[in-house]
Amino acid sequence: MLASLVGLIHQPSIAIRLPNDDTTFNPKEYPNLVFVAQGKVQGKIRLIHSAADDGLGIISSRIWVTKESDKDEVYIRTGFENKTLTFTLEGPTKFGSFNCYHETTIYVPKTSSCMGNLRIEASNTSFSGEALDHLTWGTVKADLSNSTIALQSLHADVIDLHTSNSSISGSFDAGHIALNTSNGSISAKLRVREALDGRQSVVTTATSNSSINLHVDATPTNKGIHLDSVTKNGKMVLGTLLGPAVQGSYINATTANAKIEFNLDASQSGQALDVNTKTSNASIVSSIMVPRNHIFRGHAQSSNASITFNMTEDFQGQFDLDTSNSSATVEGSDLQFEVEKKDKKRGTHGQGPSDLTIATSNASTSLRFYPAGESLASGDRKMQH
Repeated sequence: MLASLVGLIHQPSIAIRLPNDDTTFNPKEYPNLVFVAQGKVQGKIRLIHSAADDGLGIISSRIWVTKESDKDEVYIRTGFENKTLTFTLEGPTKFGSFNCYHETTIYVPKTSSCMGNLRIEASNTSFSGEALDHLTWGTVKADLSNSTIALQSLHADVIDLHTSNSSISGSFDAGHIALNTSNGSISAKLRVREALDGRQSVVTTATSNSSINLHVDATPTNKGIHLDSVTKNGKMVLGTLLGPAVQGSYINATTANAKIEFNLDASQSGQALDVNTKTSNASIVSSIMVPRNHIFRGHAQSSNASITFNMTEDFQGQFDLDTSNSSATVEGSDLQFEVEKKDKKRGTHGQGPSDLTIATSNASTSLRFYPAGESLASGDRKMQH
């Protein structure tokens, strides 16, 4: 570990370990935890639902420096106020100081299944967790940089995770979820449930120059979701399942110079839907099961690449396909065309209030209406051009 530490902070010195600094707390008295790292500090934080049987939690920090005099520049400060334990690690700040490295573990005892809020503020510090399946927080917020976030089975009412130049991954269960980074991928399973504030659940994921891969299960909420996923120069893969809801849902998937693969099962939702997919210089492939007799508004846009849309026959309304220098095709029954040109198709599928617009350039567009339950691989298809 020392060898990797030396490589991490780019110093030839042998790492010097400081004495452990452990702080115990009673979760019933201090359900809110704050960890702050300041100065030239880097390292990692682990959150563990511990098997400790004494009912006390522990914040334990092991610290190393690579310069003897820097030992006097490292401080641990703790504060207990307003049901909140604040644990602050202060690293060297003076000119000529080197980074210090820390390994901090936050242990929450098994006897505590519900906690208040957790906030982490640190640069160059990764955040991970273990055995979190049976621990629920009010809010978990992390503001990091240049380090990964990897958490499995994190449960909270609000999850708000930020980093940069690194990835975010894991499984998250919450009422509101925000995952934000840059120059790093986002790969997550999301279970979206009722938010305690009574509002519709909001889910946002954003990065740049990397991919987003999400599986979203929003069946636990009856208010629908507002889902916004944005990247650029990275592929977008988004699968979403909606259950019965009393409010309409909005879903946006946007990237540039990369492909979008979008799948949505809203067949049981009984709600209005507004779905937007947009990229450029890359294709879009979508498969959507829509609620019958409810409004669906869809918009798919690209350029210099194809768009392929598969839609269940429960879609009832208008469609408009437009491209250039290529063909537009529509397949299905109960079709009426207002415009039927090689590169443009406009018309209706059945009678209803829904609307779908598909537009690209220099590549083909295709739309297929298929019976619910039929495989998309079915070869028994009749094309209408």
